[in-house]
Amino acid sequence: MKLARAVENYIEHKRSLGMLFRSQTVILRGFAKAQGAIDIARVSPAATRKFLDGRGPVTHSWFGKFGTLNGFYRFSLARHYVTQSPLPSSKPQPPEDFHPYIYTDEDMRRLIDAAQCKRDRWLIEPHTLQVLLLLLYGTGLRISEALNLTLADFDLNAGVFTIRESKFYKSRFVPVGPDLHDIVRRYIAQQWPAGCISATTPLLATRRATPIVRRTAEGVFQCLRKEACISRPGGPRNQPRLHDMRHTFATLRLVTWYREGKNVQRLLPHLSTYLGHYKIRHTQRYLTMTTELLQEASLCFERYATPEVFHA
Repeated sequence: MKLARAVENYIEHKRSLGMLFRSQTVILRGFAKAQGAIDIARVSPAATRKFLDGRGPVTHSWFGKFGTLNGFYRFSLARHYVTQSPLPSSKPQPPEDFHPYIYTDEDMRRLIDAAQCKRDRWLIEPHTLQVLLLLLYGTGLRISEALNLTLADFDLNAGVFTIRESKFYKSRFVPVGPDLHDIVRRYIAQQWPAGCISATTPLLATRRATPIVRRTAEGVFQCLRKEACISRPGGPRNQPRLHDMRHTFATLRLVTWYREGKNVQRLLPHLSTYLGHYKIRHTQRYLTMTTELLQEASLCFERYATPEVFHA
């Protein structure tokens, strides 16, 4: 069987299980293209290792490619496409884990202030950039979810976003608070005058009225972050990312619940659903242990352990 055909069989199998399988599909098709039009049994360990290593230093993407190919070859072995896997038996030393950056209120004020200035070289207008930042910070949406929103996905009356077919083909409702509701409502009135919109009109668009792609959003954000003087030690690879807004949202939600004396363990499944996670353990990786969160959790434990002190 040709490698490309085996790859497509595996992709179809995964999607039949309800998975979007987008990033893995890119990896697998890239692997098939790199090997050429050959039979799957003729893929050599050397060619496989070359694909894994790429041209730069080892990053976490190496392990992402390895995991994807490992799943593909388990599938291929089970269906007798091959008799052995060409994947290497040893892995390189993984890079140091990236620790998400948790944005403070001051960070957000500086970003929003910096976003007010118009730059002709940027494809995103200031008012659109501000709404993107506030939307990610206030809802914890994935970047792709925010950029894929259309006007039909926002209920102007109820202040609820419909996130359509994110991971595992699941859709969900994301309600927002009154402040963000009003910001989005005013943005829509400014960005899209009546009479020139449709159900497929993107909520967030470039100055050319086209949907914003992720690469553009992240590139503009890195320029904005530098202008706002938000950085941390560790070189370019360790700098705050746009995706860290999602980590910030999840962490701040827990801090707020602790301060309000809420039952965090009971509410964690609600946060998981709001973020669009399939399992709670997927939410836990977004909960960065900041000093503030540790202090609130410690205080909560003290209330539990010594109730007579706090209720005297």
